[in-house]
Amino acid sequence: MNSKENNINFKKKIEILKISKKIVIEEGWSKNLSKKLIENKIKSTDLTYLFPNGYIDILNFALSQVNEALEKKIKKINIINFPVSKRVKKILSLRLNILNEDKIFYKKTFNHLLLPHNTKLMKKNLYNTVDNIWYFAGDNSTDFSFYTKRFSLAIIYVNALFVFYNKNIQESELNIENNLKKISKIPKIKNRFAFIKDNLPIFLKGILN
Repeated sequence: MNSKENNINFKKKIEILKISKKIVIEEGWSKNLSKKLIENKIKSTDLTYLFPNGYIDILNFALSQVNEALEKKIKKINIINFPVSKRVKKILSLRLNILNEDKIFYKKTFNHLLLPHNTKLMKKNLYNTVDNIWYFAGDNSTDFSFYTKRFSLAIIYVNALFVFYNKNIQESELNIENNLKKISKIPKIKNRFAFIKDNLPIFLKGILN
């Protein structure tokens, strides 16, 4: 496939996502999404080719576009000059601002991923998100801290999303700041994520086991 075809297919995917967002906001994520898209003049052949796994592929594409948008925003600022904790805080803040642009859609997505049968999908997307955040923050660790940092950040991020979707972005950013301060005061990194996990809302603990 040449670059011209790639560009055409990407534009089609963006258009499908745009329409999908409107449908999801009204009706939530479901297997009926493809049918609804066809009713909205999207070709079934395009859906089958571009999103062979149906709505799951569209959902994953939507979240991948958040990562793409985040990377573009980060490139516009000289984040490497910040201390690591401030880099992470800034990146999380930028991500929340992206989500805030389509808050209802992403809230529906978040709630859908919290359903028990979507645990595997939630874990996969959550790992990709926190791994990207640490990558953007310039983390090059390869030892045990590689995993503990991602585990700790995953808990902080999910907790922040819960606050964001149920309150507002300001409360969520305050939640992030408070949790980052708490773990920074715990000297051993092994104890940091244990502390945060113990303080998670009960319904969130299952997705991180």
